[in-house]
Amino acid sequence: MNRSAILHVQAPDRKGLDATLAEFIYRADGNILHFEQHMVPELGLYLARVEWDLAGFQMEMQDFARHFAPIADRMNMKWQIALSSDRLRVAVFVSKYDHCLVDLLYRWHTGELACEIPLIISNHPTRSATRIFTVFPFMQFK
Repeated sequence: MNRSAILHVQAPDRKGLDATLAEFIYRADGNILHFEQHMVPELGLYLARVEWDLAGFQMEMQDFARHFAPIADRMNMKWQIALSSDRLRVAVFVSKYDHCLVDLLYRWHTGELACEIPLIISNHPTRSATRIFTVFPFMQFK
């Protein structure tokens, strides 16, 4: 799997936001893999998620904030950066029917759901789910 960086941005909507983000990544020789943006008209809010390949990226990630901060300040952006190699810790809450759990665990097993699952919580123990829970800590509450 290639390492990539993911930038989440929230800002007041204005012209040039997409271009500004793309140009910043381009100037550091980044290759954009995904770029999703959305505008919330009633709030005048711009939201974006940009993911780019770090192979050949000409900026150390520890220096990213220093280089991006002037742009973010000028555009009044709130932002967050993450690496694709970062793994969130996720507790899964399960209802009586376990078909959604089975789907999530399959996606986790194949690597499509990139996270760490330290715990599964349910208020309904089921026979089929019990077999799945053997590899995860399981907690039942009443």
